[in-house]
Amino acid sequence: MAANKEDRLRKAMEAQAINTEESKEFEAWWDSLETVPTIKKLRAYAERIRVAELKKCLSKKSDDMSKKTRRAVDDLSRCIVNKLLHGRMQHLRCDGSDSRTLSETLENMQALNRMFRLETEVAVLEQKIRAQQR
Repeated sequence: MAANKEDRLRKAMEAQAINTEESKEFEAWWDSLETVPTIKKLRAYAERIRVAELKKCLSKKSDDMSKKTRRAVDDLSRCIVNKLLHGRMQHLRCDGSDSRTLSETLENMQALNRMFRLETEVAVLEQKIRAQQR
């Protein structure tokens, strides 16, 4: 009977450890979603510029280009934008587990918002940083 009780206690502790770890992973995933608005706004900003410049280019050269060439130019412009943004987007990825990383992510979001006038709210991340510093 005592062995059975010890086994149940051990299993309960294991389950609690698993639950704690899963909760941390979920919270980290949830925190990472907070950068999504900034990422979306930056991508939309870059896409507006890409499309406007593409239209200018194609309007000047439209008589000389086949559909295949236009598609290739469109694909090229899209690839350039994606390559330029991809690395920068990595600096907006944050799992929320480290206050230093959260702080750096907040700084990056604020800088991008200022530079590109994206106006994304960062109050939630600011609150988390303050809470972790207590």
